[in-house]
Formats: sequence, structure tokens, C-alpha cells
Amino acid sequence: MIKLGICTGVEHIGELADIGFDYIELGLAHISELSDEEFEKVAQAVDASLIKAEAFNGMLPGTLKVVGDEVNAQAIHDYLDKAFARARRLGGRVVVFGSGRSRAVPEGFDTAKAWRQISNFLRMAERHAQENDLTIAIEPLRAGECNIMNFVSEATLMASLIQMPHIAVLGDTYHMEMGSEPFSALTMAGSLLKHVHVANVMGRKYPKEGDGEKYDELFETLRGIGYDGRVSVEGGCDDFSRDARDAFKVLNKARG
Repeated sequence: MIKLGICTGVEHIGELADIGFDYIELGLAHISELSDEEFEKVAQAVDASLIKAEAFNGMLPGTLKVVGDEVNAQAIHDYLDKAFARARRLGGRVVVFGSGRSRAVPEGFDTAKAWRQISNFLRMAERHAQENDLTIAIEPLRAGECNIMNFVSEATLMASLIQMPHIAVLGDTYHMEMGSEPFSALTMAGSLLKHVHVANVMGRKYPKEGDGEKYDELFETLRGIGYDGRVSVEGGCDDFSRDARDAFKVLNKARG
């Protein structure tokens, strides 16, 4: 069965488990910045919970560039060594490569070179993912957040061309809607699709009953390609306890 989670802070992990969610999705850049003492407290909270941090978003800090003239391969390797090891320690299975500030193409920079740099970065990251038994899911971001890799179809092409076993694709319904990309792009991704983000596009809020989004169609599409991965709520909320429960209710119903 498809698993359900929410992108939120570790302080909510116990409540998510009580509601019925299968995992929590944490921010990797934030986790990597914690002191050893602070990280140990997070690890203890996860260890004490019935669910784990199976997914991580925010793969890279914005200051660590993978596109442009400021790319530092050694700094990237050093960061991934630490960050991926911490993700594994918390139960990580999937790491989301959105990181719009890291991969944004600087003004005047050669776009073709930028695509090659992203490919090179993913090839570098493959080793770290393999060592930690993680999958990197490339997240397309709407044009307003990043000026490259805006569509699931582009992420699918990238993953297909580099053919690395730990490099896959993410579909985010918010970014897809903002780019007018249909759910059929998820079907085209097929077995390369390894993670999904979902939200109510209006205001990018937690899903709730009757909010106008096509959650049933989304899960029908996912079932149609045999998807058995994770779907994380990624958005804002007004009241976490109430909105998380509403989100679980509507998504749990849709997943069948």
C-alpha cells in the first residue's frame, strides 16, 4: 500500500503516528546543520516513535551550489557524507533533490552547461546514495522557484539518461498544477517515480475534503503504474493537529 506522510518538524512525529501517518518527512539541510548533541536528541525522538523519518526534503543548503561558477566538488562530497549518514540513521529511504537555490542558473550562464552540471552532480551523489541505501528523487520546481528542471517530464528524461540505480523522480502536484502539467506525466515516469508531494494548490495548504483537488485521480494514476512508494503532504497549515487529521482523512480515503 502507498504510504502517507507529512513534511514537518520532528516535534510532530508522535502526533503523526497517532493520526495514522506512516512516516515523517524532515528537512535534510536543517538536520545536517545540527550539532552532534542536537542531532542525538532528534535521533532519540525518532527512535521512540512508531514511525521513522523515511523521507527528507531540502537536500542541499542554498549556499552549496551545483550550478554556476561556484561549484565546489569537495564541499559537496563532504556535505553529502554527513547529511546522508544522518538521514540513514533516522530511517531515511528517499531524499528529495529540489534545492532551487542550489541548482538555479545564474544570469548569463550557459544553460546547456547548467544541465550538464546537474547531471554531473547527480552522478557524484549516486555514490553517497548507494553507500547509505538511499534514493535521490529529482523534484521539478515551478518556474517561479527555479529557472531549470520545471517539469516531471524533464526530471524523467534526466534520470533516464544518466541511468543510475539510486537516481529517480518526484512528482509534486503543486508544481505540476502551476506548470499545467497533467498527471499523465507521472504515468510516463513509470518505475522511475519514487516519491510524491501533494497539497491543495490554492494557497499551497494541507489537503482537506472538498477543496477542489483531484486526490482520487492522483491515486488512481499512481495505482495504474503500480506505484507503492510514499506520498507526502507538503504545504502550509493553520492548525497543525486539525489540518493534519483532515489531510490524513482525505488521502487515506483516496489511496483505498
